[in-house]
Amino acid sequence: MLGNPKYKHGDRVKFEFDKKIYEGSIYIVDKYGTFEYTEDVSYDIIVELGLPGERTLFKHIPEMYVKSIGE
Repeated sequence: MLGNPKYKHGDRVKFEFDKKIYEGSIYIVDKYGTFEYTEDVSYDIIVELGLPGERTLFKHIPEMYVKSIGE
């Protein structure tokens, strides 16, 4: 829900992007949405890909697509 994020900085989560499931950590909380998702909280999520220490930042992932690792 807009303004009330379910997750906080550092939480470990999973999400689907381009038909693949990724796991990462919440890096930034956009609690008032983005240009495309004005009705939902979105997150920037940092994911380790490839070599250890090699990270990618996925930006503006809507909360509806994010789940905790245990779900």
